[in-house]
Amino acid sequence: MAKKYISIALVLTLISLFAVTSADAGSKGRHRWQGAGIALGALALGGFFAHQLYAYPPPPPPPFVYSVPPEPYDPPSYEYVPGHWETVREWVPGTWEKVWVPGHYDRWGNWIAGHYVERKTPGRYVERRVWVEGHYRRY
Repeated sequence: MAKKYISIALVLTLISLFAVTSADAGSKGRHRWQGAGIALGALALGGFFAHQLYAYPPPPPPPFVYSVPPEPYDPPSYEYVPGHWETVREWVPGTWEKVWVPGHYDRWGNWIAGHYVERKTPGRYVERRVWVEGHYRRY
C-alpha cells in the first residue's frame, strides 16, 4: 500500500517538474519564503499520510465459525395438568342398627318394658372434596 502512494507521489512530482515552465520574474530571494512554506506543508502532509498508513494495522480476518443448524422444533404432544381439588359425590348405603329402648310409660299410662328396636338409616349421597394430583395429559 505504501509503495502505491510513493509511486503516485513520484509520478505527480515528475509530471509537475516537466509540465511547468520556469519564469523569470524578479530576484531569486523574492519568493524564498513562499517556497519554504510550500516545502514545509508538503513535509507535514507527507508525514501525516505516512503515519496514517502504519498507525492502524488492518484488522485480522474474522475467524471462520461453523455452527450446526438447529434441530427442527417438535412441539410436545402432551401438556401438564396441575393438581386441583374436585368435589365427588359418593353413595353411602343405608344401615340397620339395634337400639335399646328402656322401659317407660306410654301416653295412656301403661308400662312398656325395655326392648330392642331395629332402626333403619336410609342411603344418601355425600359430597366431599378430593385432591387430584397433577399429571401429564396427551392431546
